[in-house]
Amino acid sequence: MKHCIYSERTDLLEPNIYIQFLVQITGNPDLDELVSAIKTVFSANEATMSRIVYDKNGDAYYERMPESGCKVSILKGDWKNIIRENEKVTFAIDQGELMRVFVNVAEEDIFLLIMAHHLAGDGKAVTYFIEDVMTALSGGQLGYKPMQLISNKSMPEKSELPLLLKLYVYILNKKWKYTGNTFHWDDYYKIHEVYWKERSSEIVFERFSPEEINRIHAYAKKIGVSVNSYIATAFLEADRNNETIGMAVNIRMDKNKSISNQATGISVDHLFSDKITFDENAQIVHKRVLYKLRKPVMKYFILRFIPLFTPSLIDSVLLYTYGLYENRTTQKLARLMGYAGGKTRELGITNLTKLDIPNTYGIYGLKNGLFIPPVVSYAKHIIGVSTMEDGMAVSYHFMNDQDREKELEFFRRAVRNLKM
Repeated sequence: MKHCIYSERTDLLEPNIYIQFLVQITGNPDLDELVSAIKTVFSANEATMSRIVYDKNGDAYYERMPESGCKVSILKGDWKNIIRENEKVTFAIDQGELMRVFVNVAEEDIFLLIMAHHLAGDGKAVTYFIEDVMTALSGGQLGYKPMQLISNKSMPEKSELPLLLKLYVYILNKKWKYTGNTFHWDDYYKIHEVYWKERSSEIVFERFSPEEINRIHAYAKKIGVSVNSYIATAFLEADRNNETIGMAVNIRMDKNKSISNQATGISVDHLFSDKITFDENAQIVHKRVLYKLRKPVMKYFILRFIPLFTPSLIDSVLLYTYGLYENRTTQKLARLMGYAGGKTRELGITNLTKLDIPNTYGIYGLKNGLFIPPVVSYAKHIIGVSTMEDGMAVSYHFMNDQDREKELEFFRRAVRNLKM
């Protein structure tokens, strides 16, 4: 079946789009058996058995391959160095390389490090991939899982965008028809080369014990906010110059475990104020989050908005952002979408919450999970949160072109807020 890329179109030429997840495997698995299990999972999921086709008309879609183009390897050394080395090597998604999996051997411990192109799936999807690996490793049987992409049919009717907005998009598309261009794989590889030439990732993280998590949950409940709103407020307090935070939102209504993208996003505006208490700030943030989540047109906005545009116009935004293409219509859209013009969002947070996968699989187990979302081009600082039975991990992902000491102090301050 042909799966066209619509709402995920911004991911196609995005040069920093790799989702990472690190987790320790207990039970001392045989390395060859672990590699074999990973290859089995590649074959059991449509996403990891597909390549991306980018045709001459500028359309892009998933195409099933006879063999997976995803890769697995065994490496020793610091997992951060593995990420830094591999993020600079462009994923050959045109050949089906939508995921790289590393069996990281560190002294006597074995870790699984996943680097997944966002077109393979969202953060939840990566955790379901890990669950499949552990199931296969422990001798369980896997069924074939097709992709389940979000389409207009899968979104509520009340999420339909206003007619005036559609008219505005129509005008931009019409201008693009006469002044624009189509792009291809040469542009994909070029934008990655330019972006990563002098950039590299910085990743720091903090772990919270089950006792600390229980305290955060209890306090958030006491003041009438969600844990996610509480965490968001902690980071807003640490960055007094930022008044906007983006949040990823899981929309897997049927709780399926497909390896695919089934998430949307919202943004909430709030400048932390010293004139009121931290709790009152958190309550304002939470109220604004709920308001957007309860309005289908806001909750599903980005998933409705992106597919309205001519696909090649979306592609041009990324190329414009990194100085590889000039066009007045592109410039206007890049500013509108927050890629240019000083409108880049300062902060984004993705909270996977408590992972809905088992922690034990026969004699094997999982612990010390760490979720690291990508630093996409419309945001500068990215927070990833994931919780397992052994605790919660909060990661901070930023690029080396930022003031490192300033960024570290920002993260430390936010962590202090959560540990108060």
